[in-house]
Amino acid sequence: MSNSVQIDISKDHLKKIVYFILMKFKSDPLHFQGTSAKRDLLGGYIERWFNKFAEEIVLNEILKEKPYTAVIDYFLYGNDSDKNAPDILGLKTDSGSIIPFVKYNNGAWNIIHNMPNIEVKVFRKDQSLLGVRETQLINDFYIFVESDLEQDYLSRIFEDSLYDEKYYKELVMDKIFIEKDEHNQIMKPSILTKDSKIGSFRLIGIYTKNDLVKHTTFCKKDISPYYFTTVEFKSIKSKTLEDLIIPNSNNFIYDNKADTTVYLPIKMKLLNLKDKPQILKRNKGSLYIYSDYGIEINNTRYSKGHIKLNFAKFERNSNWNEYISMKTVFEDEAKSSINKLLNLFDSI
Repeated sequence: MSNSVQIDISKDHLKKIVYFILMKFKSDPLHFQGTSAKRDLLGGYIERWFNKFAEEIVLNEILKEKPYTAVIDYFLYGNDSDKNAPDILGLKTDSGSIIPFVKYNNGAWNIIHNMPNIEVKVFRKDQSLLGVRETQLINDFYIFVESDLEQDYLSRIFEDSLYDEKYYKELVMDKIFIEKDEHNQIMKPSILTKDSKIGSFRLIGIYTKNDLVKHTTFCKKDISPYYFTTVEFKSIKSKTLEDLIIPNSNNFIYDNKADTTVYLPIKMKLLNLKDKPQILKRNKGSLYIYSDYGIEINNTRYSKGHIKLNFAKFERNSNWNEYISMKTVFEDEAKSSINKLLNLFDSI
């Protein structure tokens, strides 16, 4: 099966997850206590829990030709619960039979022998990086999903009456209050119309624990790694520091030779094997090179000449160790185990 699974989120999808979040919101007393650090108004609460719905949408799209669907965890938990439920609780056949992967026992979920433990991780489309905490490295499979939501996606379930033009007429301010606005600082409002597009979820891939470790960099809690961002064509006058060595694996790890700064690997490939690119200058945030034939970086080709690679620091203030990688590494390099998981489901 191909990795390129993308699912548009329907209005019915949106209503269902909002219904679940509302049930959770009303049953969780912490979010009504003014003294609680976790206190959220409803909008923020929906933002925090919305990606959970990717589990059902993506899994059941993958399983749409199978005689079963995935059972997702929609239980509501008390605040004294361990909250250690896996994302997929089991399978439900078309005949209505349920095959559990786990069982709940007095506050904790226990994996049934020989059943898979599966983690679903959702990352925004504009995120360059993905990561899994060390404490989460207990699962058999990791499903990586990319979310691409319209900024005002929640408005899709507002009543049509909200868009009545009478509100526009009542809210537009009279120009009598404006004496002069030479810099156009007061904006002209637009009449609202109801859009239909909500967004989509895209399957990046399904990976085993071994593949996850293989294609990530382990960062302890006090490490903030640098990662590749952009390329510029910028000529500089500088002597060659050294040759740029690109290994046969194509996964180049930048080392600025100055300190112990951690850099996430990027994919690099020579466009001509005769090329011997040179490093002209280096610092923490950039690498200047010269190539006679051009270089491919993360599947994008750059022509010959002076090239500047820019790196950004991934600021981490967390108190946990984490396995981190650029999203493109999993999309282009890691072997997806979709068929392996489907075959396991079939055998179950």
